[in-house]
Amino acid sequence: MGLWTPLHAATVLPSYVLMLGLAILARRWLADKSYETRMLPIKIIAVLLPLLEVGKQVCSVLVGYDRFSLPFHFCSIFLYILPIMAFYRGKYAERIRCAACACMAALLFGMLAAPALIYVEGDIRDFFTDYLAFHTVFFHALVIFALFFVITLDLHRSCGGWKETRFLTLFGLGFVSVAITATYSLDTNFSLFLSPPIQEIRDALDAIKQAIGQVPGQILYVAVLVVLHLLLLACANYLFLLLCLIKERLVRAFRSKRA
Repeated sequence: MGLWTPLHAATVLPSYVLMLGLAILARRWLADKSYETRMLPIKIIAVLLPLLEVGKQVCSVLVGYDRFSLPFHFCSIFLYILPIMAFYRGKYAERIRCAACACMAALLFGMLAAPALIYVEGDIRDFFTDYLAFHTVFFHALVIFALFFVITLDLHRSCGGWKETRFLTLFGLGFVSVAITATYSLDTNFSLFLSPPIQEIRDALDAIKQAIGQVPGQILYVAVLVVLHLLLLACANYLFLLLCLIKERLVRAFRSKRA
């Protein structure tokens, strides 16, 4: 399985350029508005995602339910954390926002590095004819769109402090705990905790299991995957901060030229 396909290149990159352009245009109209007004695009997306998921679950039942449709994947996080980020204003609002932004940045990194591992060409080809394919592609696009709005509309805060980092780590551990429990309770490959998607990695895992035993080999695989999930969130957090810094410098440069 390749990391990119011609069809992914022809759809992912242009759609992201379009969404980024729309998010920049939104800044022209909303930049001077209140925080709650600037949050409106995020609130709309936060409502759309669960509605899309309800449609997915209904459609899955109608065509013959597959347990893989259950929301225990990494990207299922957005069903929960984006609505909380959009509407919760309590004590932990900033930490939740930082965790949500890190998760969105992780998805952006994944889509730019290996979109074919997130959804297949068939989902793109059947976008207009199959609701499940439409859901897969549109769901991920909406999450990236939300990230662009967060950056262009100045909805971010500092996410590099110890409290935010600790919360992000605990959040990641909570997610992998749920995903692992669901994976082995339902014997379904949620977030790849059952087996890797790439044949070469599966072959290496089989070799390790032959050398040290099936159970120790699988435990080692899961432990490595847990560490990789936590590292991905940590790296994505700093990727998000880098994107915010780039945006701020571009805004300052644009303002200086206009002055």
